[in-house]
Amino acid sequence: MTKLSPETVLHRVPSFVAEVDTSNEVRIHFEGRVLKLGQATLGLLDLFHTPRTIGDALTQLSGRLKGARATEQALSTVLGLYQVGLLRSDPVEGFSSQPFPRGGYDAALVHIAMLDDPVRKTAFQQGVRETVRKGDVVLDLGTGSGILAITAAQAGARKVYAVEPAGMVHLARSVAERNGFGDRIEFIRGWSPQLELPEPADVLLTDIVGNEALDMQIWETLHDARRRLLTDSPRLVPGALTAYATLTRIPDGQLDRHRVSHEHVTRWKSMYGIDFGPMADSESRRSVGFYERPEIVQTWEFLSAPGELYQVDLLGDAPQALETTCPLTAKGDGVANGVAVHFTARLGPTTELSTAPWLGCANSHWYTAVWAFSDPIEVRAGQQVDLDYRYYGDGTSHVAPTAAA
Repeated sequence: MTKLSPETVLHRVPSFVAEVDTSNEVRIHFEGRVLKLGQATLGLLDLFHTPRTIGDALTQLSGRLKGARATEQALSTVLGLYQVGLLRSDPVEGFSSQPFPRGGYDAALVHIAMLDDPVRKTAFQQGVRETVRKGDVVLDLGTGSGILAITAAQAGARKVYAVEPAGMVHLARSVAERNGFGDRIEFIRGWSPQLELPEPADVLLTDIVGNEALDMQIWETLHDARRRLLTDSPRLVPGALTAYATLTRIPDGQLDRHRVSHEHVTRWKSMYGIDFGPMADSESRRSVGFYERPEIVQTWEFLSAPGELYQVDLLGDAPQALETTCPLTAKGDGVANGVAVHFTARLGPTTELSTAPWLGCANSHWYTAVWAFSDPIEVRAGQQVDLDYRYYGDGTSHVAPTAAA
C-alpha cells in the first residue's frame, strides 16, 4: 500500500452509496460493507471526485476545519477512506461492476447502446469532420467513450480537452492512447461549470442531447461554456436544435403503462377486493409526458404532419424559460390523444441528424418524447389543433393543447 503524504494524489472510486443520519454522521455502503465515517466524509468525497493531492483537499476544506482537532479528524477520515478502498492512489479503470442505472455512465450498457446506434455517432463524427480545422483547440463536453474527441484529433485538432464527470474518463483515455492520440487529447474528470482551461477553445463538441432535445440542459451548459471557455467566434457541434410535434393516437396499451385508468381500477377491484378509484380520479385533467421506443411509436397512427415546436440556436443566450405555440392541422378524421415530439440537430454545414420515430430502429439510442393529452380530441380533416409548449429552463418541459378550431 502506498505511503500517504500531503503530495499523494488520490482518486475516488466511481460509485458507492452514502447515507447521512441526523447528527451528520456518514455511512458508506461499499462492496458489501457499511462504513461509519466522520463529518468531513462528504466534503472529502466531493473534492476527490477530481483527482487531487491530500494537501490540496485539506486546503480546500480548511474553511470548515476549525482547529487542530478538526484537521486531525479529516486526516483520519482520508486514511480510513484510503484503507477501505474508496480513495485510491491509482484510478479505477474499466466499466462499473454496478448495473445501470446505479452504474450510471460507467455502465457498459450505456456505451454499447450509443456505439451500436447506426446513425447517431456516425452523424456526429461527420459533423465534427466538417467543423474542426487543422490547428484548432477543441472542447468536448461529456466525452464518454472519447469518440468525438478522437474524431476531432483525427480531423487535425492541435489540442482536445475532453471532459467527463464519470469514471469512464479513464477508459476513454486508454482508448485515445490505443489509437495514437494520447499526446493531443487531455482528459479531465469534472463538470464544465467548474472547469477552467489554459486556453480558449475554437470548437465545442457535445452529445448531451436528451430524448427531448433540451432535457439534459444542453442550452444552459453551452451558454456557460461560451462565456468562459471559448473564443469570441466559436463553432459548435451541434449548432442548432429544432423540435417538432406530430398529432398521434397513442394505443391504449401504451398509455395504460403511464396513466391510471378506470379500467385499471375495475381490474384491481376484481383482483384485490379494494377500490383504487382515487388513483384514477387524480389523473383527471392531467397531461402526461413519457419516453417510448421509436420502433414502437412508428407503428402508431399519425394524424398530422410534423409542426415546428421550437428552434434553438445554441450560439444564442439561454433564457430562463421558452414558450411557443404550435398549430397542427389534422390530415384526416380520427381521435388524437397525444403528440410525439422529435428533433433535428444541425451538426455541420451539410450534416443534420433527425430523431423522427419513423426513421428509428431497435438500435436507436434515443427514445421518442410523447405527451398524452388530459382528454382525447376528435379531429376532422383540415381541423387545426394548437399546442402550447413551455420549457422551464431547468431541463423540464410541458406540451398540451390549447384549443381545437
